[in-house]
Amino acid sequence: MLCLRCGQCCLRLGIFIVNPSSILADGSINPHDPQAMVFKPAEERCPHLASQAGHGGYLAVCTIHHLPCYRGTPCEQFEQVGPEDAVCIMSGYFRALAEKR
Repeated sequence: MLCLRCGQCCLRLGIFIVNPSSILADGSINPHDPQAMVFKPAEERCPHLASQAGHGGYLAVCTIHHLPCYRGTPCEQFEQVGPEDAVCIMSGYFRALAEKR
């Protein structure tokens, strides 16, 4: 999936994320820390979400994407059904839901 970096998944999905207070100085987490992963409820902004000016507006940026603690997380493993090189369709889905409200 080619992410559009709209930030909608980081806002709208309920998912387990790396606990910000569990990230060590080297960017890893203690594998024995029972609080290393916490549940981020749907409709709550992910604490790792930041934005950056880009072409045509702002882009969603994950502040831990480059750290070792991100590897293997549900966020890294998230995929949509379809071809690997297909543009993400989740943003359109979330927009359609918002229009129904």
